[in-house]
Amino acid sequence: MSDERHGYTIKIPQNVNAPDKIMFGATARQCVILGGTAAGLWMAWLGVQSFVPLLMFAAPAGLFLLLLDIVVSAERDGVTADRLLVAAVRQALASRRRVMAPEGVEQPPAFLSEALRGQDPPPATPLDLPVEAVRDDGVVDLGTDGAAVIAEASTVNFALRTPVEQELLIGGFARWLNSLTGPVQITSRTTPVNLSAQIKALRRDSPKLPHPLLEAAALDHADFLAQVNDSGAVLHRNLLVTAHEPETEHVPRAVRRINDAAALLAACEIDASPLDASDAHNVVSGAIDPDRN
Repeated sequence: MSDERHGYTIKIPQNVNAPDKIMFGATARQCVILGGTAAGLWMAWLGVQSFVPLLMFAAPAGLFLLLLDIVVSAERDGVTADRLLVAAVRQALASRRRVMAPEGVEQPPAFLSEALRGQDPPPATPLDLPVEAVRDDGVVDLGTDGAAVIAEASTVNFALRTPVEQELLIGGFARWLNSLTGPVQITSRTTPVNLSAQIKALRRDSPKLPHPLLEAAALDHADFLAQVNDSGAVLHRNLLVTAHEPETEHVPRAVRRINDAAALLAACEIDASPLDASDAHNVVSGAIDPDRN
């Protein structure tokens, strides 16, 4: 018996959103930051060279430039360290209490301010969400950020396939990636399964069973499901494919991109179904409040 291994090559499209390298492998942004800093240090040296030795100035200045180069060049998940640092500072300075109040947060009543005097609770600020509405056709209106169209996709067991089948699946997925003409996001969400409907149905229909032992078994199973539901041990994973257009007048392109994804992913045995208004609303609501019932 021969064990034949099938090799394959998959072309990965170039990241067209990656900034161009213009000098010494650095982007224009990195050159501006490092060049501006170097120019500022040079001007500082011209101002202090009369009373500061060159070595005492050059050593800390060179170390500072080296650290700055590391910060603007090092990346994590495609984001440079300086941008992560700026995001961390913004997050630290942002309010920890966000409320759904698009009209703005009013001052609390006088009696409440009097009762909370001395406690100094953190101020509440409006929760600024990009989602403004879900249209009747399922398109998510993002206001000034454009619009998005969402599809829910199934999964395929890759590990149990033969090498030839794996090659076919990867080839089909690669064809979809190569066909993209705009931004598409793949999101994996894992949430605890809500078994409340099944539990309610069991307890409602158990008296209709033809034998008392069957009724008792149904009630026992309902109690078991209630324990599982409270523990959160059973998880549900859903995959979402989202096509985004920065301008609302180009929404048909996002719809066409999702429909093309459904057709091409079918060759990979992946069922991608565009969401209607109700399902899109549930997905957006679940993203805003994952603990909702």
